[in-house]
Amino acid sequence: MLTKCIKWILPLLFINGIIFFSQGLIMGCDICGIGGFGGSQGGLSGQSAFSAQTQKKNQFTLGFLFEYQDWKHDDPEKAHELHEEGRDAHSRRSDSVYNAVIGYGVTDNLTLTLQSPFVIRETRQVEDHDFLGQSERSAGQGDTIAFGKYRFYDKLFGATAILGVKAPTGRTSETDKQGERFGPEEQPGTGSTDFIFGMAINKNLGRFTVDGSVLYQLKGSGTQDYEFGDVVRTNIEGAYAIKERGKYPGVELLAGVNALFAEKDYENAEKIRDTGGTTVFFSPGIASQLTEKVSSSVSVMFPILQNLGGEHQKVDYEVLFSVGYDF
Repeated sequence: MLTKCIKWILPLLFINGIIFFSQGLIMGCDICGIGGFGGSQGGLSGQSAFSAQTQKKNQFTLGFLFEYQDWKHDDPEKAHELHEEGRDAHSRRSDSVYNAVIGYGVTDNLTLTLQSPFVIRETRQVEDHDFLGQSERSAGQGDTIAFGKYRFYDKLFGATAILGVKAPTGRTSETDKQGERFGPEEQPGTGSTDFIFGMAINKNLGRFTVDGSVLYQLKGSGTQDYEFGDVVRTNIEGAYAIKERGKYPGVELLAGVNALFAEKDYENAEKIRDTGGTTVFFSPGIASQLTEKVSSSVSVMFPILQNLGGEHQKVDYEVLFSVGYDF
């Protein structure tokens, strides 16, 4: 069993490694860990863009995905000084995204998914010196994501092609307590139309399953003449079923490595120094198949590498929770 696991894990690690070491990129502020895609296992596995799994023909799934990102403390006074120097500085506290998700299996090999988020961003005032450090909140509808997954190979392993679009449906006019409009990074929406494409593969080895994926998000121009950098996301995750699959309630232990690579952002066609970089997460978690129709998962993402551009604020940790119901 161990030899078989290694046989399939090593190619996935190799793919991750190629992507990781070939990029000089990373993380525009609108996707610092919260990409609106969720994890590859658990309650929304068939709907997740990171999973090679597809839904059964004519199967509907309703789901809820909660994403929370906590930022490392960044002194508002220091951020204010950088802002006065013309730098892209913030003192963000947390981002919370509440996603309603619906999926439909057109065939056993083709799944369509629609995801509608509500976004809350907590930050501190760094621009107005008279209110320096004041708590601020930006909240509203986020950008809707629609994508399809086509499973084109399912013999020695499963392989799925992914194609999607993020529409500019999110709110981009939120203001702070002084009535000043938040910057693009702090708005619930981006104002841009983005295209998503990639591939996911998986392999079942009895109670052990391995998932791997590579996704590219091509960013368009957004609100306030701001354009977030393109993003590459790679993911490899293993799941071990404590009980034999098909027996309920079932529990799976999860562990994964997630990497984000993004180009620098542009504002008024000028490159922003304090954007871009690389972040790699280690993501342990647990998934439960409560009944044949109800499933859930929770995972915590801990950054093990953050090589960011300029004075970019770093992530402390992230939490993903999902629950889904199949019709």
